[in-house]
Amino acid sequence: MSLANLDREALRKKVMEAYNVDDPHLQRFREYARRLRNSVKPLRTYSVNAVSFVSADGGDNRLTFNPAVVELIRVVDSRGKECALDAVAGTTGIEELEERAKLQSTHNVTPLQRLSRDTGKTLREMSYLIRGIGTPGKSTGAMRCYRDIVEWAVLYDLVANPSLQWGGDTILVRDGLLRTKSFSRDMFPLLDQKLRDGIAAHKNENVQLSLVGVAKQSAVLGRLAVALELEATFHKNYPCYVQVEEDIEAECYNFDRTWLQTYETTDEDDTGRRLYQSLGRLYLVKFGDRPMDPVWPVDIAVWQVDQADRILGQLTVDAQQGFPIPDYPMCIQRAHDFAKLSGLEVQDLQDMLVEGMCGKLTAEESERLLRMKYLGQTLANLRYKEA
Repeated sequence: MSLANLDREALRKKVMEAYNVDDPHLQRFREYARRLRNSVKPLRTYSVNAVSFVSADGGDNRLTFNPAVVELIRVVDSRGKECALDAVAGTTGIEELEERAKLQSTHNVTPLQRLSRDTGKTLREMSYLIRGIGTPGKSTGAMRCYRDIVEWAVLYDLVANPSLQWGGDTILVRDGLLRTKSFSRDMFPLLDQKLRDGIAAHKNENVQLSLVGVAKQSAVLGRLAVALELEATFHKNYPCYVQVEEDIEAECYNFDRTWLQTYETTDEDDTGRRLYQSLGRLYLVKFGDRPMDPVWPVDIAVWQVDQADRILGQLTVDAQQGFPIPDYPMCIQRAHDFAKLSGLEVQDLQDMLVEGMCGKLTAEESERLLRMKYLGQTLANLRYKEA
């Protein structure tokens, strides 16, 4: 049924009735936006060495020639250095995946091995979600979890690797907020403490290492977007920021509060543990100097909140150079450019997969396989080209 056949007046009435139910929520969020507007602070710029790291998108790095499926895990930093590389078969189980975290394994992923060694946790113990790897219906989510854990392992390696010497003032920028559901609530506090120890060790060497996470979207920004615009919260002719108060942030989420809680906001349970999955405090930041410039959600490590003005000012210098996304950290965009694979590169990797399959076939079987791949592909391309 087309829109022309609908009773527009009846539909308009129902839409307005439905909106009127939600209007009190908008009014409440407008009050939040006014509270934030009254706390907005201008940003001053500071020079810094900004380094980011990005994992290539999973959907762009899946090699498929059924029934063979290989997931490529690749993390590259903004200097063009490859920080982690792995290829995981679609049928891989948790036992084989755990080899990546073992020191003597031929499948060793160095940042993951360092994280496992320093925390005393196996990959299975790090996450409940990852245990579903190789299980129908759970494997895709487990692979996303593994990719996220490798990214966190790279962050830890950048902080704790003794062979890395940073300049006097360096900011490490994570592509995403400083919180995750990938780690278990037993594991995350260990990672948090190790990161704090690593940054403290750098400080003892007169190196100021700061940690932030920047996302393109978040539940908080999504829920507040209309209210922020209506109240002109960030309509300033200069870069500015505001810390999101805890009650406002909590209102925007509909799941377990461990995503919001940090070491500082939790109490020990009966066993002496603190259960949380975040190490950041959330800020909304406009790096541009025009009223309508985009606003981004940014996490600052909770133990560095007292330095928020300096850290965000440092990030502003990098973000104002952003391209093609304006006023978005250039170091993240640069890392993404290094991490992404072109069509030609993906095709080359696809050929590697087929070559591996041919290695265990007879000459006649290999010929059949190659004919299927290349001739079938050509016919399909011609068909859709002429359509």
